[in-house]
Amino acid sequence: MARKPKTRVRKRRQNRHRTKRLRGGNVHANVKKAQENNHSKNTTIVKTGNEVSFICKHHLGDNLFNLKFLFNICPILKEKGIKIKYYYDSIYNKSPDELKRYVNPEVMTLEPGHNAPNNATQLWMGDTVDGSARYSPVDIYFPKFYTMMLEKMGLKDSGIDTSLYQKEPYLEEIYQKLDPKFKDLDILIINAEPQSGQFVYHKLLFEKMCKNLATKYKVATSSPIDGDDTIPCTFKDNLFLQDIGAISTHAKYIIAVNSGPLVPCYTHATKEHVKKWIIFVDEPFEHTQVNSIALKNTYDFRHIEEHLT
Repeated sequence: MARKPKTRVRKRRQNRHRTKRLRGGNVHANVKKAQENNHSKNTTIVKTGNEVSFICKHHLGDNLFNLKFLFNICPILKEKGIKIKYYYDSIYNKSPDELKRYVNPEVMTLEPGHNAPNNATQLWMGDTVDGSARYSPVDIYFPKFYTMMLEKMGLKDSGIDTSLYQKEPYLEEIYQKLDPKFKDLDILIINAEPQSGQFVYHKLLFEKMCKNLATKYKVATSSPIDGDDTIPCTFKDNLFLQDIGAISTHAKYIIAVNSGPLVPCYTHATKEHVKKWIIFVDEPFEHTQVNSIALKNTYDFRHIEEHLT
């Protein structure tokens, strides 16, 4: 985008993303149009005209998995008169700006969890769904999880795509507005510190690996590298996590700590384009539909290039 970020002073923890809307046109109006083109108007719906309340009492990534799916089916929700009230935990998510990017106000409202009614359905990837638990391959678990969400909305057996890797054509518009330094990356590195105990994060070792890779490849990181202002960083450019999703659709490789900023990368375009997903996580974490490898905190970062094949 080759532009100066707007000045906005905001104290936040360094491992979280500063937020700022992209310049240049009404992105959200065009996002809605892209959504509508992405769904067939002949979809059979079994229930109409109701209001559904969902709540997630957990971290950023948990909410993103939920909201991203709801955002993608907003045209169908609008057509059938279904309204969603989504409640999030304001203790874990002190600023809802990242969540708002996945809220279509025509059919959804976003509110702090303390306002949730007693009948709100809890959405958490830690719960077992149809025999699959969170440690099942992630791209097997979430189709079942999303089917459960559809059932709560009266939309089960409606032909809606429940894949983890949803088609999100609006990401291409976001991508085209990005600064060239974030385009056609060799490696997108998601180095946000995990907040849910997924990985024992060795910050110094991880950042040393990032610096070494930056000398040989075109890379960008999600969080700043201490002592290095030359590596493009989405945090420093005040980009949203949704923008990271757009960046991922044209990257060759993803190296990521399993944390919230990885969630927007689960798109159909990224699935088709990325050659390999290298994910640092200490708990079981598998994929069946993409070329991926899970590495534990004991991994010797000096050998990372062996996986870039």
